[in-house]
Amino acid sequence: MSERSPSRDDSGFPGSDVLSRRSPREVLERLVDGDPFEIRARCVERIHAEAVMVCVRRLHLRSVARVAYAASRYRGEPALDAWLAEHIAFSLRELLEEDREEERLKIPPSRPWDPRYAFLSETLGVEPTLARRACVDFNLLPHDVRCAYFAVLVEGKTIHRYVAEGHGPPDRVRARLKRALQTLGRAIGRRPEQGAEGPGDDE
Repeated sequence: MSERSPSRDDSGFPGSDVLSRRSPREVLERLVDGDPFEIRARCVERIHAEAVMVCVRRLHLRSVARVAYAASRYRGEPALDAWLAEHIAFSLRELLEEDREEERLKIPPSRPWDPRYAFLSETLGVEPTLARRACVDFNLLPHDVRCAYFAVLVEGKTIHRYVAEGHGPPDRVRARLKRALQTLGRAIGRRPEQGAEGPGDDE
């Protein structure tokens, strides 16, 4: 997380000009208008740190709503960065649990092309019901398996580079990629087009 310079005012704690003396609705409007605390960027960072398949927009909206609701009780402790991180982390857990519960109950997506899973529907070329299943199954994988997939298949790193960053040996990385790809393939009822080797071992 890069250091940020949150807003200040005379009431004494960072961010009080946005969070204090306003109703949750007013705080929400301030948080959405211009994103003064860079909550969307923080959501992207959290998704990549956890290596989970969740729509960024969905996490951003849930997080700003939770922050706005809790704003009246915040008086500068813990530090603003930590406080925002707590609410984003809680929001992410909520979304993951909601996805698992909907999948367990086989609740169909509310719309023919559910925007919550559009990012994966478009990538895999499958309907939202299968995209949700793929998200749920992938997000239940061990963290190291998800991280390998994100590094190689999402961020585009080579296996060689990922190993050089301390995630080796190569055979272990390939095994993690294979497990992730097999999990997605089973979820959507077919083998993913991308092979288990990912982009390969090139420099």
